[in-house]
Amino acid sequence: MIIHKNASPSSPRLSIILLDWGCRERFTTLDWLLQQDVPKDQYELIWVEVYDRVVDEVMKKADIVITCNQQGIYHKHVGYNAGLLHARGELICVCDSDAVFPPDFVRSVFRSFQMDGDGSAIPLVLMHYEWRTSLLYPEDLTDTETLKDRARWQWWPLIVNEGACMTVRRADAIRFGGFDEHPSYKGYLCGPYDLGWRLINAGWPEVWHDESVALWHFAHPDPIGTNGQRASLKQLMEKAYPHVDGHALTAVEAFSTGRFQPLRENPDIWKLRMRDRRIGSELETRYADLTGQGGYSPRTMLSLWVSLAREIIGRYCEDHLWNPIRKGIVSLIGQRIAGMLRAFYRNHITPRRVNHDVPADHPTLLCSVRGYNIIKVKDAFYAAPQSVGKLDLSSDEGRVHPDLLVSESYDVLLEKVHVASRG
Repeated sequence: MIIHKNASPSSPRLSIILLDWGCRERFTTLDWLLQQDVPKDQYELIWVEVYDRVVDEVMKKADIVITCNQQGIYHKHVGYNAGLLHARGELICVCDSDAVFPPDFVRSVFRSFQMDGDGSAIPLVLMHYEWRTSLLYPEDLTDTETLKDRARWQWWPLIVNEGACMTVRRADAIRFGGFDEHPSYKGYLCGPYDLGWRLINAGWPEVWHDESVALWHFAHPDPIGTNGQRASLKQLMEKAYPHVDGHALTAVEAFSTGRFQPLRENPDIWKLRMRDRRIGSELETRYADLTGQGGYSPRTMLSLWVSLAREIIGRYCEDHLWNPIRKGIVSLIGQRIAGMLRAFYRNHITPRRVNHDVPADHPTLLCSVRGYNIIKVKDAFYAAPQSVGKLDLSSDEGRVHPDLLVSESYDVLLEKVHVASRG
């Protein structure tokens, strides 16, 4: 990913994300957005190219230019997330990057989020309408006043177009996982409404701005299915996944089932979201970073199921079978089973207790496994062989020992212990 930055506002209130996938014939949208009736230092323009095309006009007029270097069928949501990760505004707006914008567009966004003065934005999913026509972009267009003549420009009846323009708070976008990068969103039939609908499921109100402030969109020279043009196979293949009335099937399903989070979350947005958590106890902190974004591995899950089965069998044998067996002719077999159960109990159950008396900034003993003490120090996990005696892990020098095992992941450290104990 290549990032190009021009001289841009240091603390914009709104980040406008404009997307291209090597298809835009003109870049006049940047001109219209540079002619807003609010100071330019209040908003920034982020241009995201999902492939690798670099346009001189864009490099000159946009504040930030990102190329994602995708291959094959494009994935718009990956591009949206690239813009989100580099946005600095309190609000992010994802909108049509070949539309004409009225001069009061940015002001209408601030007004809708009640950001008059220095106030913070309210929670909201803001949508703007977009007028569309079969006419091509007029080369002599210099202002937007003439565009209000509906008869002259043959504007179609105004429809709900969820992919045209959506604005939300940046913090809300991150809190709910950003834009879903699931493969079903590849191709043409997707848009920012994926995130907007999930925010609505979480209780955020959706507001469609009054049509007095709306975008205008002229036809492309070779639109699909309009102006008598025949769509090429390449254009048809951009509809890469089933849809419902032109809306991405996965987004409709999420909206209908009430889902909040994406099916595939961008890993960098996941890190931002997890970093903002506020955990209230040391006990919960033990679990907060055990697995990472991928969850428990299949190998770890198998190990946990085996441990549960052994725990149940061991407890049953101890409570119901051990005393009769030890008095019978199979005492030798019973003693062997008891020894195995005691070893399992000693290595896997009894030691799994946190020493709550240890201060939070000191090394914390989590458990003992196969002759190793598992200790958490800050953000890392250590396995110290019980045979080497007591080690002082509170200092950097004490954590340098040839027999120590270390990892930032609890699961990975357990696997190292199992390997070391077998060796």
